[in-house]
Amino acid sequence: MATEIEKQREALVERLGVFVEQKDQIPPLAARIIATLILSGKKGCTFDDLVTSLQASKSTISTHLNSLQQAERITYFTVCGDRKKYFVTNPKSLLINLDERLKTWEREQQLHKEVMDYKKTYNELHSDREDEIFDLEFHLDYIDYLEQAQNSIKKIREKVTEKLKHE
Repeated sequence: MATEIEKQREALVERLGVFVEQKDQIPPLAARIIATLILSGKKGCTFDDLVTSLQASKSTISTHLNSLQQAERITYFTVCGDRKKYFVTNPKSLLINLDERLKTWEREQQLHKEVMDYKKTYNELHSDREDEIFDLEFHLDYIDYLEQAQNSIKKIREKVTEKLKHE
């Protein structure tokens, strides 16, 4: 009989797996492998652990492990005297995700600035028509939000980078 913590873990693997699947556009089982590895932490999971916990065939698990390794989403380590591979999430994949998010937000921020500049110019040219003037407050607030979000991600990225240097 599964304990409460095991039930909680299974439910979380499922929820996290669905999130990763949708966010990263990867197959459901690959996403659940990543979710399982996230929840296993540094101890990792063996091939047999994944087959058992995800109730999938060996060939399917093997296929997804290979594709996740090629995509540098996961890696493995071995233990002296033990012939098993212990799979873990690739710590560098977090940095890659953070960099991608930063680039997206930077492009979005630049686009909002360009739209706002256009609207400012339009407002200046049509200042005599009060009903056609654009309200720029949304753009100002959104650009500020994106800047704060980028700064937060940069701080997290620095912490992760520093931590990886010491591992």
